[in-house]
Amino acid sequence: MATTSGNSTIIVTAEGTEQAHFNLLVDGKKIGDGTTGATAKDFVFKTDLAEDQAHKVQVQYDNDGYVNGKDRNLIVNEITINGKSVLPTDDIVTYDKGALDGRDVVDGQDGLWWNGALVVNAGKTYFAGDEVAAPADPTPVEPAPVQPAPAQPTPAQPTPTEPTPTEPTPSVPKPSGPGFYVAKNGNDSWSGKLAAPNADGTDGPFASLQKAQSAMRSSDIDTTYVRGGDYYPNNPIWLDGQDSGVTFTGYGNEKAVIHGSAQASVSFGLGGAKDVTIEGLTFTGGVANGHYVFADNAAGLTFANNTVSGGGYGITVQNSANSQVVGNQFDRTGAEAIFVKAGSDATVVSDNLIKHPNAADRGDAGIWVNGSSDVKITHNQIESSPEKAIAVGSVQTDGSDATYRATIAFNKVIDANLESNDGGGIYLINRQQDLTDHTVVNNDVSGTTATNPSGSVASWGIYLDDWTSGATVKGNVVHDNIGGVFLHGGWENTVTENIIAGNSGAQIGLQQPVAWGGWKGKEMSGNDISGNVVDVSEGMAVHIYGPAGVGNIHNNFYSNLDASKDLFDVWPQVMAGGGKGNLAEWHAAGYDKGSVTLNPGFVNPGADDFSLAANSPVYGQGFDHIPYDDIGLLG
Repeated sequence: MATTSGNSTIIVTAEGTEQAHFNLLVDGKKIGDGTTGATAKDFVFKTDLAEDQAHKVQVQYDNDGYVNGKDRNLIVNEITINGKSVLPTDDIVTYDKGALDGRDVVDGQDGLWWNGALVVNAGKTYFAGDEVAAPADPTPVEPAPVQPAPAQPTPAQPTPTEPTPTEPTPSVPKPSGPGFYVAKNGNDSWSGKLAAPNADGTDGPFASLQKAQSAMRSSDIDTTYVRGGDYYPNNPIWLDGQDSGVTFTGYGNEKAVIHGSAQASVSFGLGGAKDVTIEGLTFTGGVANGHYVFADNAAGLTFANNTVSGGGYGITVQNSANSQVVGNQFDRTGAEAIFVKAGSDATVVSDNLIKHPNAADRGDAGIWVNGSSDVKITHNQIESSPEKAIAVGSVQTDGSDATYRATIAFNKVIDANLESNDGGGIYLINRQQDLTDHTVVNNDVSGTTATNPSGSVASWGIYLDDWTSGATVKGNVVHDNIGGVFLHGGWENTVTENIIAGNSGAQIGLQQPVAWGGWKGKEMSGNDISGNVVDVSEGMAVHIYGPAGVGNIHNNFYSNLDASKDLFDVWPQVMAGGGKGNLAEWHAAGYDKGSVTLNPGFVNPGADDFSLAANSPVYGQGFDHIPYDDIGLLG
């Protein structure tokens, strides 16, 4: 809905798929909205704004989704403020992803693939009053396009600066060192050393990635810049030892899209190439049983700031230690978005946004780490996983895929296990049955559910499955799942100083028998569950299935616990009332010595905000502060 009066005119030139919708706001106040079509259209808005003052103009995309089998996206081509053109990639534009809260902000871009807002930090010259004089020398530096003469004088246009509107402002400086270039208007018979064709059409960029790869092999240039456009390679780029150290990167903020094909199950394949960087590219259209990037024996790989949608696996690394998968966006990959396989020790998986992984039902988690040790999984956000969101560990009993010392920290998991009755938001497995030294700290896990949530399910926010042992689970916020934290068959685990709240099943669970392959493992012992804030506004408090000594539960802080209700479930029956009992029967059976009931001071539990107020009483009893603002994607 456009607006028709006011002293300022703002035009949003936009298009979109599947009727993408946006709101136009100025300084946070809604001015109007628009629904786009497949063809670019000018949406004209008029409003009264204070003159000679800076304002924030915000184009807020708010209906991201998958409609009729297609991904809905909003494309903003231009924003015109009182006659002055602003491109989405200009320096004064940023993209505030998700909520308009200034927390997840990146450089501006024309394609909005997720809900968020383009924010134009428009200076006061965009809102000049009548008293502002025209420039002293109105003669343009270059001839302006011929336009009908306006009836009234329009605000003075700023002198264009490099790059021109036909070449979007990069988010990083243009290359200053040597490099090869690939472009849609390139030619593989040219030198590839120019970013664009020269004036007489005798030299310019390459047309294909394969040609750039060959050129890098025969020169001391090790970087290829891929300019914007759609690329449809029939064959994958295969990198071997002679390609070690090369970089394929997008050209600033231009969108270079690598399309998969039925003839190629891999877009980039690395076999023996070390220290390769793939950055700033978009991958789409891959086959469900393929991999956009498959790396084997490729230590030091960096896969950063890429956008990946559809296909099969997003990126798979095996036998590739010290790799980095950082700052990427994955949407509806058919299998795992990120698969770290055996031999990829010390890999870092950080700051990735993963939505709807395993969309083709070909994988088991958004991020899956198997057979690799000392892997760090930090600051990722995983949404709407059919099964697990983050899975780490071993599935073989002989130790051939043993996994040790994983760090899972500062991740946000939203809505996992949507199409499974057995799984977790953060899921650890340890079938080799030894101490893992895994650390799960300062994560936020919510919405872990099940296909049939009212039936018999094993669905937990944090799930230590199949003999996971020697793990530390600390400082996590586990809320609004079916179950909270669960230990299944392991020993020497520590679960401490977590907030476990509002889960519809049991807040804490322990179970010794492992159904897989029969009971063959060591008995549970040495598990310590203490110092947790456990809110029982929904569901049960604790569920135990196994010998009484499966865990030492003590010194916890219970809130919203009705002492008269049977909220503790222990089998075999060790409480006076049988298998289930109230708080007094629970204490009489020897559990929760030193625990107390209190109001922990949640900030806003009605809105699922279970952070603790600064004056929470648990701080005075040794509970460490959880850095809520640091959880999730890096700002």
